[in-house]
Amino acid sequence: MILKYVYFGFAVLGLFLFFFILKKIFKKLQAKLDTLDRNVLFRNKEVAKLFRFITPRREKHILKFATRTLRIAIGLLFLVIYLPFVFSFIPETQEVADTIFEYVMKPVHFLVGGFLDFLPGFFFILVIIFLTKYLLKFLKYLTIELEKEAVRLEGFHADWAKPTFNLVRIVIIAFAAIICFPYIPGSGSDAFKGVSIFFGVLFSLGSTSAISNIVAGIVITYMRPFKLGDRVEIGDTIGDVTERSLLVTRVRTIKNLDITIPNSSILGNHIINFSKNAAEKTGVILHTSVTIGYDVPSGDVIKALIKGAKNTEMILEKPEPFVLVKSLDDFYINYEINCHTKNPEKGAVIYSYLHENIKNELHEAGIEILSPHYNAVRDGNDLTVPPKNKPKDYKKPGFQIGDFKIGG
Repeated sequence: MILKYVYFGFAVLGLFLFFFILKKIFKKLQAKLDTLDRNVLFRNKEVAKLFRFITPRREKHILKFATRTLRIAIGLLFLVIYLPFVFSFIPETQEVADTIFEYVMKPVHFLVGGFLDFLPGFFFILVIIFLTKYLLKFLKYLTIELEKEAVRLEGFHADWAKPTFNLVRIVIIAFAAIICFPYIPGSGSDAFKGVSIFFGVLFSLGSTSAISNIVAGIVITYMRPFKLGDRVEIGDTIGDVTERSLLVTRVRTIKNLDITIPNSSILGNHIINFSKNAAEKTGVILHTSVTIGYDVPSGDVIKALIKGAKNTEMILEKPEPFVLVKSLDDFYINYEINCHTKNPEKGAVIYSYLHENIKNELHEAGIEILSPHYNAVRDGNDLTVPPKNKPKDYKKPGFQIGDFKIGG
């Protein structure tokens, strides 16, 4: 009996010795961590790209926290295993030792039994994951070939390949998850069902607008109204498409502003694509209007407008610019000059050059532009053209009312 108490004393001493050694080991480990000045766990380039926010200082804090947690876990595990052994030496604590051992072994038996029961389902899940992985690899390879147009399907455009793959991938992964769900431990419990219902309701209530944008994004993808880099007009926004996703489309305006437009808004608006036909032989037509008085011969106006258009950069020589007489208004005639270009993305610059050249050619021809409007009564002012463009024999007209004429 005395020998058992001696063993009990040595066992308690061993308990204190273990925690003393554990403290020393982790104290040295903490001191070593304090000297770290570079990443250890996140030094791999690929890993560093994913965790850029983890600097050496932050990694040091993470490692120190992990070591403290590990120390506590080792201490608790040692107590749970070692205390029943200590109490088993003396009769007074034998019952306590048996109770503690039973408490320890019950969850162990549960975990081991649960793991053994889960093994068949686990291998089934592994097979599903394996098949899903290689099916997605095959579809990705097929997508790349379709994008390169190495493989062609009738009626299937190359720019549909990637979005179609993304949609099919989501469906395949969701289908695989549904198949694997019954084999996940605890999937049939009421708690698991309650959590699933809660998240389902939460997703349904919070994602109405997101789902409408996703549906709109899918429709836009297969409508093919534009592609990346196209100059488009969506509602009141004009710019180049820089990004297209299932939720939003981003457009960079000519003022270098990025505008994010929800796909549902795009689907509800008209879309003008300036770039789609720009590569064709005739390009796209740019047009602008001027108003000229009735006293000016139309032939002179048309000649000056066409000459101004031809002198404009990035305007095609063939087909030639042409003029339409749009309307005969109360005080002037509305002329529209139309010209072809293959650079619609530079429309703002082209229009600026075009307007400047038209103005100069009309001034050279001595033709007065009636925009903005002038008053109907002329009081003898000079022509609104630069002085150098006035005819040499030009005289300022007088002011005439009925049969009376003043000045001139």
